[in-house]
Amino acid sequence: MRQQRSDGDDLTATFFCTDPESQGGVECETFYETDRESWIVQLKKRGPKVRDQLVGLADDETFGEMSGRTMDVFVRKYVRERYGIDLGITPT
Repeated sequence: MRQQRSDGDDLTATFFCTDPESQGGVECETFYETDRESWIVQLKKRGPKVRDQLVGLADDETFGEMSGRTMDVFVRKYVRERYGIDLGITPT
């Protein structure tokens, strides 16, 4: 699933993987690959107490929390697609 470019954004994001335990894609952690060889991560927002713990967060940067489940899916899928090594079952 490809997202179209919008005004002011010079990239195209393509769905890569999501939290395998998400409920139909609603409010789920999701990775997107871009055509600029970068990644976009859809995450839950966290508040100022978490922000204050981060080092060097610029005004144009943001942050969110991602579960180990989603990160595991990302790593397994990334390694399989980039290096041809299957680390085991990889849900979408």
